[in-house]
Amino acid sequence: MEKVLNSVLGKVTPSPEEHAKAEVMVQKVRKATDEVIKPHKLSHILAGSYTRGTYMPDKKEFDVFMMFPEDTSRQQLEKLGIEFGKRIVRKLKGKHKIAYAEHPYVRAKVGEYAVDFVPCYKLKSAKKIKSAVDRTPFHNRWLQSVFRPDLVPEVRLLKRFAKGIGVYGSDTRVLGLSGYLCELLIVYYGSFKAFVKEASRWEAGEVFIDPEKHHPAPGEILNRFKGQPLILIDPVDPLRNVAAAISPANFARLVDSCRRFRKKPSMTFFFRKPRKITLGRIEKEVKKRKTLMLGITFNQPQVIQDVLWPQLRKTARRLRDIMEEYEFHVIGYDVWSDPEFTKGTCLILMEMEVWDLPNVRRIVGPRIHVKKHSESFLKKYRPMGRILVSDDGEWVAEVHRKWKQAEAKMKDSLSDSFKALREKGIPSHVAKGVSKDFRLLKLDGLLKLVKRKKEIGEFMMEYFEKEVL
Repeated sequence: MEKVLNSVLGKVTPSPEEHAKAEVMVQKVRKATDEVIKPHKLSHILAGSYTRGTYMPDKKEFDVFMMFPEDTSRQQLEKLGIEFGKRIVRKLKGKHKIAYAEHPYVRAKVGEYAVDFVPCYKLKSAKKIKSAVDRTPFHNRWLQSVFRPDLVPEVRLLKRFAKGIGVYGSDTRVLGLSGYLCELLIVYYGSFKAFVKEASRWEAGEVFIDPEKHHPAPGEILNRFKGQPLILIDPVDPLRNVAAAISPANFARLVDSCRRFRKKPSMTFFFRKPRKITLGRIEKEVKKRKTLMLGITFNQPQVIQDVLWPQLRKTARRLRDIMEEYEFHVIGYDVWSDPEFTKGTCLILMEMEVWDLPNVRRIVGPRIHVKKHSESFLKKYRPMGRILVSDDGEWVAEVHRKWKQAEAKMKDSLSDSFKALREKGIPSHVAKGVSKDFRLLKLDGLLKLVKRKKEIGEFMMEYFEKEVL
């Protein structure tokens, strides 16, 4: 294990030259920020892994938080935050976009670096936070008070391990571990090896970590986070679970990966081998499964990924339920989109277990001696087809099936106005995109899409190879 961990550290530790280059950029950005906001009696802090040296060499990004007085109105904070962010970016000769989380902020590209300029309130207590971003300065202070230099390589190992097994990132696309969570876990356990040892024993719903011991008797707080597989209480916010974003599947993958790594340490846990993607391989996988793959594509709504991905997943679940209602059984589904702000494509992939049904549908009703329900059943189904009685004494109706092919039913369900799609339970941004235009693709159409976008090929192969344990 030591040999593997040392090899990993050699790959994920920035060289002195890389560190010096990053430091120059950080100081350049901080200087430009002060030049813009200091005349307005504002201060800023640098947030994230750069402040503790736990950043990864392949992640050239950091955040600048512009701190406004507590009595600033929300409207003024947002307006000035955007204005000052733009001015700083112009000073740095970079490019910017307006991004949206709980409130708008400026997302910039300065040379090789991505820099977010985020307005927040300068508060004396974390109990007074007005939005999620207001916690960040308190996170910084708490970590600075407990973080030791010897923990830096341990955090890098955990971040790389999480990335290697596909669970790094608390955004709604990944639903995994945030960088802050990785730092808290290492502070709590003391080393990557200690974390792996403990995590390999975790059971979903039974992991409760409270670094500041906010809850000596955690009964009530456990009820608050019921159903969440991992609970780690934020040191600066007693009512927040830092690990709330982790999906059950990613929790299971993390625990199993820790168990397997302890048994047989390997670099492959940290660096996944790239998949070999070919059209022939995708076609072979589909034919081997003998299922029907249906892809729904539409233009990507211009919203941030954290808004888009939950809507894509909710849409996929709703479409699955609609198909199941009509007896087209769905074996699995997944969603994909281009990176944000690219005006790209969204794809909902559905794998059908059943996609071709007979003309006749059999509906079992109430027992014949239940008069009231029998009358209702007969009134509804007698005009529609043949009525029988089963050997168990139940009414049975054989009626003509309206939708016999899954593809036709899916097309009908999506070919509606925005209002009708919303009434069906399709979320707003997806409903808007689908109502304007969508395409329904079977295997040939999906393969043509893969030719144009290799990322979709990777997504499809990941769907076929996805495995938690």
